[in-house]
Amino acid sequence: MADRGPRLGARVLDSIAALVLVIAALVVLGDGERPYAGLAIAWFVVWAYDALTTACLGATPGKLLVGLKVVALDQTGRVPPATAAKRGAVDAAFTVLPVIGWGIWLSSTLTGALGRGVADRAAVTMVVPKATALPIASADLAGYADGARAPRRSRFGRVGDLDVRARARLRRLVDAPLLAAAIGLLALAVSLPFSTALLIVGSSVAWVVLFVLDETRRVHRTGTTAGHRLAGLVIRDGRTGQPPSTGRSFARALVLGLTLYVPPLWLILGLPSVLMIRFGETGRGLHDLAGGTWVVADPTLDPELQRQRSMRMRLGQAAT
Repeated sequence: MADRGPRLGARVLDSIAALVLVIAALVVLGDGERPYAGLAIAWFVVWAYDALTTACLGATPGKLLVGLKVVALDQTGRVPPATAAKRGAVDAAFTVLPVIGWGIWLSSTLTGALGRGVADRAAVTMVVPKATALPIASADLAGYADGARAPRRSRFGRVGDLDVRARARLRRLVDAPLLAAAIGLLALAVSLPFSTALLIVGSSVAWVVLFVLDETRRVHRTGTTAGHRLAGLVIRDGRTGQPPSTGRSFARALVLGLTLYVPPLWLILGLPSVLMIRFGETGRGLHDLAGGTWVVADPTLDPELQRQRSMRMRLGQAAT
């Protein structure tokens, strides 16, 4: 697997090269004073830089300079042009958004066991050292992940990894039509021409309350959510090894809701939780500590089946 240091160095080098090209394009085309046109030009230039170099050279110049290459899973040879174009489109979108885009790239690339960012998952690719033998089989990724990061264990079983838990959380609405409807209403409230700050804040508070109540009920009754089930994970009370009590489920859901849906608290609650789950020996975030819970592999599943579910979640191939 490619180390994080070279990946970050390659990103910086490519960003500098892309910035020079974008500035040149804006000077030539004269759209620097029109923000949306300038953003579109920047995206196109970065996309062309990423896609063409990956398809023709096997990686962007920054990656080549630090000894890395891009490979398509289950294939030999260079990345196909269509795959390079798809990967470049996603990467360019993150590059031209310097704060949000870079944050997403850092969190997805540097926290996963395999270092596969959003662009890699979208294009089914992987960044590896130049000397890596091909092909890299998708079926072998679970073993690579365990080799890159030794599994953490608790008395309840294998601890869930950050990247798997994060993707499981994104599938939270799979069997929650009420929450899905609430999100639609919240989006409507924000977009209405007569919306006021009070209406938007009130709608947001109502969403958090609804999320906390729904999360509490599901975790207490089943010890899982739809996303957890798809990833082969369960939530367990640290005292009993069973689904947590109503009180503990509520405490967990409240801290989780504030962490996920209150932007001013992202640095206070969100960042520490991410670091704790990623690097801590127990793999528990602040919401786990608040509820006294652990997120672990489902003990009722065959270990190999659980590992396969976890890897499918990593690859974005979790079946409903």
